Amino acid sequence: MVLYNIYIYDRSGSCIHYHEWYRPKSKQMFGLFWTLSNFCATMDPTAATKLPLGTPRKIGEGSVFHSFTTNTYKLHFLETPSGVKIVLNTSRDIGDLQELMNQVYDDVFVQTVVKNPLYEPGKQLGAIATHFSMASNALLRQRGILKQG
Repeated sequence: MVLYNIYIYDRSGSCIHYHEWYRPKSKQMFGLFWTLSNFCATMDPTAATKLPLGTPRKIGEGSVFHSFTTNTYKLHFLETPSGVKIVLNTSRDIGDLQELMNQVYDDVFVQTVVKNPLYEPGKQLGAIATHFSMASNALLRQRGILKQG
């Protein structure tokens, strides 16, 4: 099991935090999951109405993807009700991380970022990033996803 990196985007799509244990680029990543989310919502066979591909959607509207796997890595995706998006890239052998990603959001992001008086929505985390990284690394190590090192 290997954890490669984490991206956090705000509701407007700005990358507000990135931490690399191993690698990709943030603009390409946002485009990838935005396109996949839109595609999944458009192809939803249970939707009462079909919006054309590329039509902007409200947060949480339509079918949502949680992960996909390539021959070299697995991408895990979570979009929160506030519009914050969390992406974790891991090795292929890691199972579903939705519960863990919700815990990263609820127990780490909200506690160390959102409740921090220095946090400015829409801005890079800046000085808060160190505290967030330490807390998220501790949680990921505790859950066995991130190895000591």
